[in-house]
Amino acid sequence: MKVGFPNNPRKEFRDEIKWIAENGFDFIDLFLEPDKGELGKVNVKEVKGQIDYYGLGRVGHTAWYLPIGSPVSELRSCAVEIIKKYVDAFINIGCDRVTIHSNWPSSLFSEDEGIKYQTESIQKILNFAREVGVKIMLEPLGTIHDHARSIDRLLALNKGLYFQADIGHLNIFGREPVQYLRRYKDKLMHVHMHDNDGVDDLHLPIGAGSIDWDHLISELKSFYDGTITLEIFSDDREYVLYSKEKLFGKWHGKNP
Repeated sequence: MKVGFPNNPRKEFRDEIKWIAENGFDFIDLFLEPDKGELGKVNVKEVKGQIDYYGLGRVGHTAWYLPIGSPVSELRSCAVEIIKKYVDAFINIGCDRVTIHSNWPSSLFSEDEGIKYQTESIQKILNFAREVGVKIMLEPLGTIHDHARSIDRLLALNKGLYFQADIGHLNIFGREPVQYLRRYKDKLMHVHMHDNDGVDDLHLPIGAGSIDWDHLISELKSFYDGTITLEIFSDDREYVLYSKEKLFGKWHGKNP
């Protein structure tokens, strides 16, 4: 298991990378998105140099709100081209895995149409990614549409697409995260961990919500030993470090 943390894209990369490295994380989950991480503003060469300097691993993460499932074809096309440009940037930074996100049209459109729109976009992204040697991971966002049936279809229709399990997203709408981990363990390439109350996507510290972490971690480590990002959003990062201790303790059978 390797544990990472994301940069806040509203803060300076230099400070974010330094904090992640100095607090003992193995990698940075690199959020390239507005405003500090927007292409044209971020110095890709400089960011790579800083990450290399600290010896951190890296995983790429695109903006969650890019409309790859929009019913407007021009918007889908624009979103795909934007993602391709960011994938290029991630390659130059040294990332070999990049996360994209599910995106659903409004309630005027059916889930079948949402699957169709997303698949049209994902196919183009996957074709580009194969050419440049990058693996693409799908992170379901945790909407009412992000249930197992729709994830099944997106993975089946898009060969070569991997699964990125966001535990917080898998804990809302009455879902059970462990069931999703089991269901997609053969496609699982990366994990985001954070807690919530089972209703809202709160990005709380581990143990601050309703998730049964002992059960989840026991199940996860039985078949997974890869990268885990603590996607905990708080101005007070002591909560992040506390969660890091909790994760290591539970992973190794201890309770800090």
